[in-house]
Amino acid sequence: MTILVRPVQGADADRVAELLGQLGYPADGAAVASRLDYWGDEPSAAVFVAVSDDVVVGVAAVHVSPLLEVDGHYARVVALVVDADARRGGIGRALMAAVEAYASAFRCSFVEVTSGRRPEREPAHRFYRDLGFEDLNDIAFRFRKPLPQ
Repeated sequence: MTILVRPVQGADADRVAELLGQLGYPADGAAVASRLDYWGDEPSAAVFVAVSDDVVVGVAAVHVSPLLEVDGHYARVVALVVDADARRGGIGRALMAAVEAYASAFRCSFVEVTSGRRPEREPAHRFYRDLGFEDLNDIAFRFRKPLPQ
């Protein structure tokens, strides 16, 4: 299988919406198209898709942020999903290589990714470990507070 990783295009919105649904975040193509518009306005963010046989089979979104506590920047993977029927074929690795190249262009000190502590996410956790990511759950906490809309 030949895999091409490229920046997302507006025409990819419907397929990206399907993939996000597989990740547990259902959306329609119009909503994703709107999101891709504002992602396109972010100078330190990128969305990549993996294409095989002219079909989008994976998506990764990354955002670079400056650090204050030390010099430099870091990159955060905010979404990564490979089509369930195409997993274990190198697509996730190709997308993460694109993410790491993007982060390197910003001279990021590290790349981070978060993943829910649910049993169905364990294959993703193994994938990240296999790529050299360190599990920091024992030494770091993640807090979130919703804001009124």
